[in-house]
Amino acid sequence: MIDTHCHLNDNQFDNDLDKVINDFFLSGGGAMICVGADLKSSMNAKIIADSNDNIYYTIGVHPDDCDKYNESELEDMLLTRSDKLVAIGEIGLDYFHNKENRAKQIEVFVSQINLAIKYNLPIVIHCREAYQDVYNILKEYSPLKIGVVMHCYSGSLEFANQLIKLGVKLSFTGSVTFKNAVKAKEVVKNIPLDTFFFETDAPYLTPEPNRGKRNEPKNVFDTVKYVASLREMDVEKIIKITDQNAKKFFNIEFV
Repeated sequence: MIDTHCHLNDNQFDNDLDKVINDFFLSGGGAMICVGADLKSSMNAKIIADSNDNIYYTIGVHPDDCDKYNESELEDMLLTRSDKLVAIGEIGLDYFHNKENRAKQIEVFVSQINLAIKYNLPIVIHCREAYQDVYNILKEYSPLKIGVVMHCYSGSLEFANQLIKLGVKLSFTGSVTFKNAVKAKEVVKNIPLDTFFFETDAPYLTPEPNRGKRNEPKNVFDTVKYVASLREMDVEKIIKITDQNAKKFFNIEFV
């Protein structure tokens, strides 16, 4: 099982990172992808990945930090990347936290998409209350030359199908287990099995029944079990299929 999106570089793991990593692998986990959200966390993601087997990393600047974006600095990180780098992300648009700097967010998003195309890397998108703008930008690049995944998808089934037609993959966190996650439940029940995979977004979005506690990569299994029950599928079967989706998307292999 792969946790395709976690923040082992978050300061909530400063005191017990080794234990969190070991607990994931002891629970049956196969690999993790540690995600960057700004230049500092991206560098820390690389350090963690390079220091541990079966941990990979991404680099990128989150829309909340778009004012600090420096294209040349990010490209320097691409030029000095290790073979553990699997994507650019998380990048995108977030109009929930800030609607006043939309133009800057879009500028930074597009810049990072172009870097991903230049270096032939997939992108991991953060999108909150900005689905139409993200879709319009992605459509400009259609047919997409790189892999694209919508991290923590929470939009409608109709919109999910539009994204899937563009070749976009969807990723689901523990939030799909929340009682109010009506849209996400409908989506994950109905989209094709080859179009999605799983993540924790740890230390955030802890799935039921542990909501409210710090999330950890090992909790990806709780989300998978929940989705398997929604789809009335065998847990091992859905793990096998979605892991294969993730391996292909991120171009990784692990035992």
